[in-house]
Amino acid sequence: MSVEPKKLAVAEAKETLAAANVKKAEVDALVADLNAKLQVLLDAFDKVMKERNDAVAAAEKCERKMSLAQRLVGALGSELDRWTQSIIDLGEYLKVIIGDVLLASAFVSYVGPFNKRFRDMIVYDNFVDFFKTNNIPMSDTPNPLVILTDEAKIAGWNTFGLPPDQVSTENGAILTNSDRYSLIIDP
Repeated sequence: MSVEPKKLAVAEAKETLAAANVKKAEVDALVADLNAKLQVLLDAFDKVMKERNDAVAAAEKCERKMSLAQRLVGALGSELDRWTQSIIDLGEYLKVIIGDVLLASAFVSYVGPFNKRFRDMIVYDNFVDFFKTNNIPMSDTPNPLVILTDEAKIAGWNTFGLPPDQVSTENGAILTNSDRYSLIIDP
C-alpha cells in the first residue's frame, strides 16, 4: 500500500516532466526563432546605420568642397579685372608680335659686332623705319630685349657677374638666343 501511491506519484511526475519538456522544447524553439529574427533586425539596423554614417560623411565632404569652392570663386572673382586687362593686353600684343619678333630676330642676327651708338642707329633708324614704311605692325616703343629676355634672367646674369650696363645685357640676350656663336662687341 505504501508503494502504490508512490508509483502513482512517479507516473504523475513523469507526465508532468514530459509536459514540461514539451513546453520547454516549444519555448526553446520560440527563443531560437526570436533570436534569428533579432539577428536579421540587428543586421538590417547595422546596414542602415552604416548607410546613414556614409551619407553623413559624404554630406560633410560635399559641404567642405562647397566651402572651398565658394572661397576659390570669391578669390578668383577679385582677379576678374586683372584677367580682363590681361586679355585686352594680350589682344594688343598679338597685333604687334610680328614686328616685335622680326625686330628681335634682326637684332640678334645683325647688331652684335657694333657698339651701343651703332646698335641704336641700326635698330631705330634702319629697322624701325623700314617696318613703319612697310606697315609691319610693331609696338609703339620697340625694344628687342622685351622679346629676347626678362628681368629675372637679367638679374641672374648680373648675379653671375655680367655687368649691369645696357650693352652687356644686350650681349647676354644675343648669346642666349643664338644657335651659333655670335660675333659681339664687349664694352
